Amino acid sequence: MFLLAFLLTASLFCPTGQHAKAAAPFNGTMMQYFEWYLPDDGTLWTKVANEANNLSSLGITALWLPPAYKGTSRSDVGYGVYDLYDLGEFNQKGTVRTKYGTKAQYLQAIQAAHAAGMQVYADVVFDHKGGADGTEWVDAVEVNPSDRNQEISGTYQIQAWTKFDFPGRGNTYSSFKWRWYHFDGVDWDESRKLSRIYKFRGIGKAWDWEVDTENGNYDYLMYADLDMDHPEVVTELKNWGKWYVNTTNIDGFRLDAVKHIKFSFFPDWLSYVRSQTGKPLFTVGEYWSYDINKLHNYITKTNGTMSLFDAPLHNKFYTASKSGGAFDMRTLMTNTLVNYPHLANA
Repeated sequence: MFLLAFLLTASLFCPTGQHAKAAAPFNGTMMQYFEWYLPDDGTLWTKVANEANNLSSLGITALWLPPAYKGTSRSDVGYGVYDLYDLGEFNQKGTVRTKYGTKAQYLQAIQAAHAAGMQVYADVVFDHKGGADGTEWVDAVEVNPSDRNQEISGTYQIQAWTKFDFPGRGNTYSSFKWRWYHFDGVDWDESRKLSRIYKFRGIGKAWDWEVDTENGNYDYLMYADLDMDHPEVVTELKNWGKWYVNTTNIDGFRLDAVKHIKFSFFPDWLSYVRSQTGKPLFTVGEYWSYDINKLHNYITKTNGTMSLFDAPLHNKFYTASKSGGAFDMRTLMTNTLVNYPHLANA
């Protein structure tokens, strides 16, 4: 098993809001306790429980665990989100357990980590949903992959995988069913077996903004893209956040692909979940860009409600490792979050 560790320091991750300060009173060490190519054997949660005391004794203060909910298949790493409420409890997508184990094993792993004095951060993917239960006919238009603001076709109907009924779970925990109008677009037309980036037509339908400006507007990433302007979507995700924290007793979040999600969404969502659960919920977002100005903009626009991974520093370490000893270590922190503590206080 290959595991990655990240040092959490006040400058590397940039919390400035009230809850962020309460969640990170010291510089701890968070371990990413998984990697992409783990075998699909359902044993990870058990390994967490068994290794908790040993990890704590080595100085690990928090574990970042992979997405715990049901993906598009049993082997899904967790980023092809199907059902947020199925933590390995229901027979869906051909399996009860996820790649990592069952819901009971997941809860036992969290309890073991807490007993060993560690916090647990859950990996949350809100950008998209995959593995739909059915298709719907939707009016859509093709957009230029390199400039998603540019429409390159007229409007026509496509057969989109946007119908999520969750037959294995039914209405347990939530009766919400996802339909095409809860999404902004997809990348597949089932009727033509055609891969394009399709933007949906309809009242209020447009790419979300503000998001990263790569490709003109980088709202769309993959699968069925959630419409964060739709009030039913926002309410359902808030309800899920409260349910998830209360059900699992996790201590915080690692938020996936935040640059693809409307910047104003997470401050509101985190405020709600923190207030409803009474937990500070340390949160770190994955805004994967080596441009320090983009990270600064996101920290500012989200009012310091979360921390960010220091992607520019990661890139510096990568460049240094490939330089054959020629890298000037005096420049290691240049244009990284570590070297710009004032950005953390924006």
